[in-house]
Amino acid sequence: MILAILQARMTSHRLPGKVLKTILERPMLELQIERILRCKKIDQLIVATSINPKDDPIAALCEKIELPYFRGDLENVLDRFYQAARQYKPQHVVRLTGDCPLTDPILIDALIDFYLSRGSDYASNCQ
Repeated sequence: MILAILQARMTSHRLPGKVLKTILERPMLELQIERILRCKKIDQLIVATSINPKDDPIAALCEKIELPYFRGDLENVLDRFYQAARQYKPQHVVRLTGDCPLTDPILIDALIDFYLSRGSDYASNCQ
């Protein structure tokens, strides 16, 4: 199973609330989720956010669009990510950040193919 975890929070220091800023009258995060769901190689997508009340709107959006989400520690991002993954017991995990509305599903699938074909422990699309 390939699990994609989209990390999103409202408490950005440079632009608070950016993940729910609107583009064409829709939350940026919702547009990004739609693009990720076009991936053919991902078996499950979940959003990982924090238990901070400021992240309640992210949870509400996930409920509205019927997408699973996980809420964990705001400060310990690694633990939030790990705890989100644990419940699914995936063989492979794709880490995505919630501030990329132009996420390319074709590129994600190509990276997954690259990773699987080489038996890699880790692959990234940046240096």
